Amino acid sequence: MTDRLLDRKQLTRAFTALASKLQKQGVVGEVHVFVGAAMVLAFNAREATRDVDALFEPDTQVISAAHEVAKELRLPKSWLNNQASSYVSSRAGRGTPVFDHPNLRVMVTPTEHLLAMKVRAARALRDAQDIRFLLKRLDISSMSEVLKVVAQYFPDDPLSERSRLLLEDILLTV
Repeated sequence: MTDRLLDRKQLTRAFTALASKLQKQGVVGEVHVFVGAAMVLAFNAREATRDVDALFEPDTQVISAAHEVAKELRLPKSWLNNQASSYVSSRAGRGTPVFDHPNLRVMVTPTEHLLAMKVRAARALRDAQDIRFLLKRLDISSMSEVLKVVAQYFPDDPLSERSRLLLEDILLTV
């Protein structure tokens, strides 16, 4: 196994292999992608990501097929995972399709939801660049506009002080 990053080409190859595995099982899978892989697949805002954080169904069949793909393509076993699913809003919506096959549909979370997740995570080294990109894409330039987006997806979860400070720094340069 290698710890290489996954670029768009490698992600497409992995999803194609995953679709093939699901097809052999007679299963139709759905993968809802967020965070780093979303920045690669939907926005070309990054060249690569370490893994694909996602929600998927049917859970057991998709993860089993993903493990087979990992072995075949020499990817980390967790190249496709749901480890960050607890950070996803139940109000996220369906998102934009980025890979479509009769046995696998991959969608990227809506841009506003992605911004809200990145702002809440507020990891300066990992999220600041993505937040800047998303703010520009959404044409958002004020704290009140960001807070409105975050509240839309996480109405009962106020921003941490860390999130506010990072946002203040970022908004000075947007």
